[in-house]
Amino acid sequence: MENNPHYLRVGLFVIAFIAIFIVFCLWLTIGLSGKTYNTYTVYMEESVSGLSAKAPVKYNGVEVGYVSGISLYPKNPKLVTLKLDIDSRVKVFTTTKAVLEAQGLTGIAYVELKGGTSRGDELTRKKGQKYPVIKSAPSLMFRLDNALDDLTHNLNGISAGIKTVLSPENTKALQQTIHNFKDMSYDLQRNTAKLDVIVDNAAQASKQLPRVMNSVESSAKSVQNIASQLSSASTQADATMQHINNQVLPQVQSSVSDFQETMANLKSFSQELDQNPSIVVRGKQPSLPGPGE
Repeated sequence: MENNPHYLRVGLFVIAFIAIFIVFCLWLTIGLSGKTYNTYTVYMEESVSGLSAKAPVKYNGVEVGYVSGISLYPKNPKLVTLKLDIDSRVKVFTTTKAVLEAQGLTGIAYVELKGGTSRGDELTRKKGQKYPVIKSAPSLMFRLDNALDDLTHNLNGISAGIKTVLSPENTKALQQTIHNFKDMSYDLQRNTAKLDVIVDNAAQASKQLPRVMNSVESSAKSVQNIASQLSSASTQADATMQHINNQVLPQVQSSVSDFQETMANLKSFSQELDQNPSIVVRGKQPSLPGPGE
């Protein structure tokens, strides 16, 4: 009878220890904070080295969940599927993007959510999706790696171009060009005095240019005056020609008619004089009357 209380105390201790152990395991796995989580999927197009399950998920620097699963996408092994459990009180929008970040100098990776604004619609699960899909964006290291690849490619291209430029043929041509420049410099140095004279002449010509321009302007004015005078003379000539046509020409035509008539009379008189020269002394006798007159 005395051993029964002892066994009872041992049994209660074992039961309490097992209960505490179960609660501790639950606390390590799912936590006992009372939070509820929504699950989202992210497809990463880069290596997720350094990222592990239970890695934190932060929204603009504030921890809002954790990574609950990491696996390769079966249909495309280049993609990595991440399952994110995010606090149900945090709204995720269609404009939100997931970026892989590294924490401090330790290099421990986590997922950062960026770009979520209320202007976008709240992210929901679409048909054929198990969970809503958050779009991913390249990380800083991924962008740097791509930039270094592009830089290396460009440097290789530049190196190949330099090798082409510095080929023996181009090197010889470059040497010839340098030699030509050297000869040109020597010729310029030898003809410096002539160049000075040319420059002085140009300077003097530039000084005389205003006077030449004034002369040209005066000549232009003279030409304009002559043109005006020619126009006036042309107008007067037109008036004179109109006066001649209207008054002088009719008189000339009348005088010509009288002259023609006078010449006809002289011709008739000349003919009569040839036939009867005595008319100069006797005059012209009247014609004899005809029968019955």
